[in-house]
Amino acid sequence: MNFLYPQALWGFLLLLIPLIIHLFNFKRYRTIYFSSLKFVRHVEEQSKSTRKLKHYLVLLSRLLAFSCLVLAFAQPYFGSNAGNSNGIGKLDFVYIDNSFSMQALGPEGELLSEAKEKARELIENADADQQYIIATNLLNGQEERILNRSEALERIDKLDYSPLSKSIEAVCEWNGRLLNKLSDGSEIKNVRSFYLSDFQKKDVAKKIDEDRRFNYYPIQFISEKRSNVFIDSAWFTDPIQRIGATNELNVRVKNNSDVNLENIELEFRIGDMEKIVFVNAKANEETTSRITYKNRSTRSVKGKILIADNSVYFDDTYYFSYDVDKNANVLVLDGEDAVPNIAILYGLEKYYNVTTKEISQFTRGDFADKDLVVFNGINGFSTGLQTYVNELLQAGISVALFPGTSPNLSDWNVFLQKQGLSPFGTGVGSGTRIKSLNYTDAFFQGVFEREKEVLNLPSVNKTFNASSSNGQGTSLITLQNGLSLLTYKKDVGNLFLFYSSLDESFGPFSKDALCSTMLLRMGELSKRKQPIQLMIGQEAQYPIYETIEADKPVRIRKEDFEFIPERSEVTGVNYISLNRVSGIDELKAGNYEIVTSERLGFISLNYNRSESLLKYLKTNNILELFLAEKHTVEVNEFGSSSNFSTRDLDKPTSYWRFFIILTLIFVLTEMVLIRFLK
Repeated sequence: MNFLYPQALWGFLLLLIPLIIHLFNFKRYRTIYFSSLKFVRHVEEQSKSTRKLKHYLVLLSRLLAFSCLVLAFAQPYFGSNAGNSNGIGKLDFVYIDNSFSMQALGPEGELLSEAKEKARELIENADADQQYIIATNLLNGQEERILNRSEALERIDKLDYSPLSKSIEAVCEWNGRLLNKLSDGSEIKNVRSFYLSDFQKKDVAKKIDEDRRFNYYPIQFISEKRSNVFIDSAWFTDPIQRIGATNELNVRVKNNSDVNLENIELEFRIGDMEKIVFVNAKANEETTSRITYKNRSTRSVKGKILIADNSVYFDDTYYFSYDVDKNANVLVLDGEDAVPNIAILYGLEKYYNVTTKEISQFTRGDFADKDLVVFNGINGFSTGLQTYVNELLQAGISVALFPGTSPNLSDWNVFLQKQGLSPFGTGVGSGTRIKSLNYTDAFFQGVFEREKEVLNLPSVNKTFNASSSNGQGTSLITLQNGLSLLTYKKDVGNLFLFYSSLDESFGPFSKDALCSTMLLRMGELSKRKQPIQLMIGQEAQYPIYETIEADKPVRIRKEDFEFIPERSEVTGVNYISLNRVSGIDELKAGNYEIVTSERLGFISLNYNRSESLLKYLKTNNILELFLAEKHTVEVNEFGSSSNFSTRDLDKPTSYWRFFIILTLIFVLTEMVLIRFLK
């Protein structure tokens, strides 16, 4: 047995009062007249015996009444959450899911409002000396504070939606780490851990690791309306945006409902252009809509797409931004067997700024501001050169490798194996006519007016056999013998590999229009581009390709909101990270300016669409999630017709009411003894 207010036990000292009363009889004696003295002894003996019994029974009743009253004030209870020996006292973990899926409407309003109200009720009905950890999706150092009742209620009142989303598994792991920190090696058992969430289906695949220190109490809130139509993503068919060129913008819309929807309104606002289109979406399916338009000037462009939906609203707007390209910078490094075609071709296009150097004369500074580096006809591939290529790729610079007529296969294959590409084998001279082009890849999309299965394509006299077929690269041009002629691998920068030589001794391919198309497409796709948007809370590094002085901070600004992101530099490219921003829970979706001493462009932020799925776990799924056979788990579901009661949540059994009743019984017993016992 434990006592909620053990200091009340000092009240047992009050038991001295009835003892003193009964030790000293302060009643006045009455004179009784008898007709004969022979009856005096008998009456005195009989009265004395009765009086003694009566006094003992009254004394016992009063002592028991006072004792029960003292115990009632001390509030004894039996329960698991009776405090811990390390001094942190009785502690409850209360996690309130404040992700955007909690915007859905329940029977009493938005689910987050219901969860906050239930959390208040939980705390108000708990013992007065209970302590709390109030956690949300932020899970930072501020939420590690132990709070008393008033502090916990104040914290709950201030909770608002957060762009961050955490899995239940991540919250449980955080709880476990924090408990280790608080316990400081002491043994703690039976800590109550409450999870107030909608428990979306995205958590079903993850299980909670065994931690027998916790008793888990998942409390589920379910919306009445479970349909939602939202913009999932947007992208350009051609990643290159040039002035005067036609852009095709794709938008994916998801219908998370059980009914087919028609004429869903999509509004596009891109720069100065506004356009409205209508789309249809089948039940529980997605659809893609496209619009085309032209860029009128070379500048940074910001835009947003809006959808008409009356359910949750955080995912009804999708922000994006991009730069219209002025030019691309190409560096051609000529080796022993270099061909002049490459530099001449890029020089004919105004879009390209071309620099040519001998492979033996380049310096690291030549790579600055370059989008594509072409290694033209090189045979040797030294360790130092391999290091340069790796640095270029990690900096987002694309690399095109055209070997010479007699490449050093051992050096080349060391590099190719590290890159996950098929190494060079022995030379092959048969079946070397080009068979097919990979139309499904973005490299050839939009290049030809239509796809043709029968192609009149050139051939090469010899290729360096791609000796294995398990490489990680994507084949773009395939020969009749099944080998790849051109392969690329997407890293931070693109790596293009030509499995032959452009020298005339290897065939007339370098003079064919397909070769020119291939080189120009490499240049277009090598233009370093920032992503058109980032999801708040997802790990991402946003590159800034402009030169920034080291002493000038990069600021992200929108109207009256401004912050300085974390900044790093890799191979001459500055990267900013938004995931370590102080106050990230205050970050809102929108188009922001990137500013130093001048504006560098825009960065667009959107909320994570994983919260758009309004599908929930059932009770048995939640039990499976928490591995109920290993934990004490009690699931409470609060849907359209549910009532909340903290009596169902393992509240320690309190007996103060029982002792109040006993007090009244003993007081009545005393009154009966005094009145009726003669």
